[in-house]
Amino acid sequence: MKKQDAVERIEYELTTFIRRAAYKDSSENKIGNLERATYLLLRELDEFGPARVKALAESFKLDISTLSRQAAALEEKGLIVRSSDPADGRVSLFSITELGKQKLKKDKRMRLERYQSMLKEWTGEEKELFGTLLNRLNEAFID
Repeated sequence: MKKQDAVERIEYELTTFIRRAAYKDSSENKIGNLERATYLLLRELDEFGPARVKALAESFKLDISTLSRQAAALEEKGLIVRSSDPADGRVSLFSITELGKQKLKKDKRMRLERYQSMLKEWTGEEKELFGTLLNRLNEAFID
């Protein structure tokens, strides 16, 4: 087998990981009950507080109309709520509801349990390093 260059290996492993993660998310073995987009949006609102549609769309690199449709569906389910921005009453802010927090907490626990199980053979140092490097990779995608 030909030895791969480091960047080529990263590209291949990352592409494989994304494919497997997407498969898991759509299989009967998916982690949690929330769809990935819902989970991420609820995490964002839970961690950073109320946000405008435009800010959320920018954060997730989505078109505003796409984010608006997702938000409307979550609002209909009672997971988020829309209110007027005190700084500019013409603008809406989205906030996570108590129901949204409950569902997020349950899914997050399930996801963390799965990852803890998958990484049980890793040392604490390896997990820290991987988290740091994965964060750097995610940041690189922003630019």
